[in-house]
Amino acid sequence: MPKTKIAVIDHVYLEDRHVRRLRSLGDLEVFKEPPQTTNELKDRIASADVVIVGWTNLTRKIISSAKKLKMISIWATTCHYADLEAAKERGILVTHVPGYATESVAEYTMALLLATFRKVTLADKHVRQGKFDYRPFGGRELTGKTLGLIGTGAIGCRVAEIARAFKMEVLGHDKYPDPERAAEIGFKYVDLNTLLKQSDVVSIHVTLNPETERLVGKKEIALMKKGSVIINTSQGKVIDEKALAEALKSGKLCCAGLDVLEEEPPSKNNPLFKLENVVLSPHIGFNTVEAEARCSDICVDNIAKFMEGKKQNVC
Repeated sequence: MPKTKIAVIDHVYLEDRHVRRLRSLGDLEVFKEPPQTTNELKDRIASADVVIVGWTNLTRKIISSAKKLKMISIWATTCHYADLEAAKERGILVTHVPGYATESVAEYTMALLLATFRKVTLADKHVRQGKFDYRPFGGRELTGKTLGLIGTGAIGCRVAEIARAFKMEVLGHDKYPDPERAAEIGFKYVDLNTLLKQSDVVSIHVTLNPETERLVGKKEIALMKKGSVIINTSQGKVIDEKALAEALKSGKLCCAGLDVLEEEPPSKNNPLFKLENVVLSPHIGFNTVEAEARCSDICVDNIAKFMEGKKQNVC
């Protein structure tokens, strides 16, 4: 009986123990860099029964070309790297890794918030230029400010807990609220418009789907307080970037901390690059040694369970 063929089709974190376990499950091929063309991607998955994908979009066209494919194990919390309808039609199982980066992303959310409130990146640049004047860098304290969380899943709730330690007031908005958890942490649920109007900081923690794409646009930003801050460590397409850039340029918003962008990698002409009141990073909120190891553990375990005839963490 032929061995299961497993392909890691782009750059995901694999320790030696992960590689050894995958090799015990089947014939393994590991690609350490993302495919540069559609044809290269098709070649990588052409003979695979199982693929691990971390960053590459498996569209309907790509999935239909992979005649042997039986499982897609996504090395991420989000499921949008695979066309789920196309996979379902082919009977291909798609799994993901929920909850592996809760602490990492929550902590990084606060890092971005502190960096914007205290102008950390601008101060760093100032000192590296041979200057040492404190006056341009007057910041604000988090204590007493209101943080509005759009999305109160595991990450949103962890951010709420940390924010409460900073003595912030916290509001939450979620399609599926959890009043008991909110009471335990010490925040209250409000409708989206109220959250936008009352928050000094709006932090986004929702998954990307048709309902949340461009959830925060020109109309929503207009409701926000003048001089407020927006933080996004979820998905770039949740915010209308053009509307955000205009609000930052006009002074409607004080600043923004963005770990994610609408287009990744972004165009060199992205208008946010010209603004000093934006802190940007290349989608690194999840990127800690502890979180990446957890993600790979679960991602590989999803494959092992599938090969035993079981299912877990199905998208």
